[in-house]
Amino acid sequence: MMKKVLSVFLSVLMFFSACAVGASAATTGDSGEFSAICLNVAGLPSIDYITGGEDKNVLANQADIGRFVEAGGFDIFAAQEDFGYHEYLVKQLKSYNYATQHHGGVPYGDGTNVFTKGHKMYNESHIPWNTLAGLVDEGADQFSQKGITYVCIEIADGVLVDFYDIHADANGGEASVNARRDNFTQLAELINNRKVDRPVIVTGDFNAFLFNDDSNLKSILVDGCGLKDAWVELKNNGDYNDCSSFVESMGGNWDQKWGKWDAVERFMYKDGSTVKLDCTSFEYITVLNRKGENASDHVAAVAKFAYTVTGEAGDQGDLDGSHGASGFEEFIRKVVSFFKAIMLVFKNFDQIKEELKNYFGK
Repeated sequence: MMKKVLSVFLSVLMFFSACAVGASAATTGDSGEFSAICLNVAGLPSIDYITGGEDKNVLANQADIGRFVEAGGFDIFAAQEDFGYHEYLVKQLKSYNYATQHHGGVPYGDGTNVFTKGHKMYNESHIPWNTLAGLVDEGADQFSQKGITYVCIEIADGVLVDFYDIHADANGGEASVNARRDNFTQLAELINNRKVDRPVIVTGDFNAFLFNDDSNLKSILVDGCGLKDAWVELKNNGDYNDCSSFVESMGGNWDQKWGKWDAVERFMYKDGSTVKLDCTSFEYITVLNRKGENASDHVAAVAKFAYTVTGEAGDQGDLDGSHGASGFEEFIRKVVSFFKAIMLVFKNFDQIKEELKNYFGK
């Protein structure tokens, strides 16, 4: 008898759960828009006081960046290099109700985090790169857990977008370029092997350009994944092969691309099977601190997107609304990260000693 009652109870519960999901499902023809900002917040500790340079107030800059984002009213904020000063950044994000799990500073964290203003996030995952180059050279990428933060964001009732915030391997040496190609290939495989064909947004610090770059960004992510690039679509007439007219408009100065056009920060996107996604505006902006200086060493990429539901979404798979690992899992992850860093130091001790000697000997 008890088993029968329990069976009836579970059936009723599943029925009402199904009704609740159905009630929030998107309807064909539904449309709307949302905004997003991407910024490498430069949250690494400043060592200028050691090297004799002009000290940067990284802590204050994080607070100023947080205030800027809060005042801007962006629906989604994707950060990179959000390391040891995380609390000073998020303290200002008063209207951002959802955030991915923060993993801490170097060497524990990956520095990539996503914040939303009321848009629920599901299936959060932090995925380290398979390949990184450099310990004390080539950008010292191996001293962090660089990679991808993935979340499925509900931008409207029943409208879901697969959102990837990345920080690719830095520097321009051969080892770094090869690592970056591998980063983009790993990202492409994640996107192409998804079980549900939702629209996609990829943002972050790519450390690569679409033009005049050897990282194969175009062939891997544009040609290989079908992604569009916001800057190319809106500022370069959709031309992925030639940007000479834009270079001419900049006085022929190719170097001005850094932070001004086809910068390393970008938004890439594509439609899903039942949701059309368009980028309607895109700009690079400099976020200033209270002194009127750049609060980061990067510019921010700011975009607006419009979506239109073109059909019934169907089965969206399991949607897990929890964020990040448990406390114990996070503790184990940090222990492993710490010992990996120690092993890297011992393995490369002679190189580290030589690099430091060369650096401070200058």
